[in-house]
Amino acid sequence: MKRKNLNKLLASGLMVTTLLVGCSSGTKSDASSGDDVSNEVVESSEITKEEVTIKFSWWGADNRHEAMKEVAKLYEKANPNVTVDIEYGAWDGWQTKILTQLSGKTEADVMQVNYNWLFSYGRGKNVFYNLDEVKNFIDLSNWDENYLKAMQVSGEQAAVPHGMTGRVNLMNSKLFTENDLELPVTYTDLIEAGKVISKDNTATGAENKYAFTNMGEVSKDLFIAQMLFNKTGKVMQTDGQVNYSVEEVEEVLSQYKAFEDAGVMPTFAQDPSIENESNPEWVNGRTGGIYEWANSLGKWVSSYQSGQASDDLTVGAYFNETANEKPNVYVKPNFGYAVSRNSKNPEVAADFINFMFTNEEAVKAAGDTLGVSSNKVTYDFQEKLALIDGSVKQGYEVLAEYDQTVMDPYFEDENVRNERYTAIEAFRSGKSTAAEAAKDYVEKQQNALDKYYKD
Repeated sequence: MKRKNLNKLLASGLMVTTLLVGCSSGTKSDASSGDDVSNEVVESSEITKEEVTIKFSWWGADNRHEAMKEVAKLYEKANPNVTVDIEYGAWDGWQTKILTQLSGKTEADVMQVNYNWLFSYGRGKNVFYNLDEVKNFIDLSNWDENYLKAMQVSGEQAAVPHGMTGRVNLMNSKLFTENDLELPVTYTDLIEAGKVISKDNTATGAENKYAFTNMGEVSKDLFIAQMLFNKTGKVMQTDGQVNYSVEEVEEVLSQYKAFEDAGVMPTFAQDPSIENESNPEWVNGRTGGIYEWANSLGKWVSSYQSGQASDDLTVGAYFNETANEKPNVYVKPNFGYAVSRNSKNPEVAADFINFMFTNEEAVKAAGDTLGVSSNKVTYDFQEKLALIDGSVKQGYEVLAEYDQTVMDPYFEDENVRNERYTAIEAFRSGKSTAAEAAKDYVEKQQNALDKYYKD
């Protein structure tokens, strides 16, 4: 499926309040009426009054788990004939689990889905229920048309997005202040800060300090991808073709390794064993920043110093070669909600999704665990209830200052990403040279695209 870059998608949509029209499915899941929200009811059929059970599955951190369990209870209260079974877990291994369920037709009726799943799972064919067929139960007009298009496959509405997001730099300003440093903006700033902050580090020391830490393979992969975008002005791939030369990748990999060598970031040998918000370097304030999705910043703020020192944290500028040029940054739908093609109750499943977005109590229960929503009604409730604040709000404000490009969905296909990451780690570990790793990065990623990409 051909995907075109949509620049500045967030700037006009996420941070601007417009005249909003509320919606409901004509059931007990009607949106609560606020002062600024019209409670116009969508003309639709009633959902079944028979006793039914639907299953809802999602991934996330503990704060999201508690929030989504409450949302499910609220729907059951509003619809006493419906039981919502729940299934949830951490991100690690979740995609494999969903693939196994899809192959065995045991997936949930309502699924939280990642952007790239919509395209890579069916190789260009929609494997989820076409939500256009249940639009009497889910008001698609509450999303900007561009946001809906981002989750359409083969002309079908495979899912609806919760919102758009991008990776931002969540910085521990206290660590920089303690070392008489300004927050870094350029690559040179990073190098100089790393030399100071890591001056007492040991080769594998448990108490090491760093100017920045990319937690996990996704963070490293996206950080390097953004460096490539900054340097070349070209996106990773277009219509199934890698856009970079081996020489371009070699230069960027060498620059990334220079960060590690200067003590800016952990080396391969120093990489933390815990690569999430529980990482001791982060929790105890021994790293100056992380590269994380804007919608997920809340869990990192909560874990830092046990949530007692949020004033230490701020969302910094994107790093670049020079301070006077702003990079164009990658964004994507943070995740969406899809209905299983095998669901016995697709109307109820669609109504449940509609409830999550248009019921004020459900939006309140979700709190800030999902980030800023691109659904107009949800966003209005988030504004009204002051649910988006602190680092999450700041993250989206920083995003809105930059030109943006939506990632090609195959960018995050695990088969494709794994080839990039394997090349990166081979270089970081010393198993290959920068030139050898760059060649693998380009050629093996292209081989994966040739195998899995579907126009």
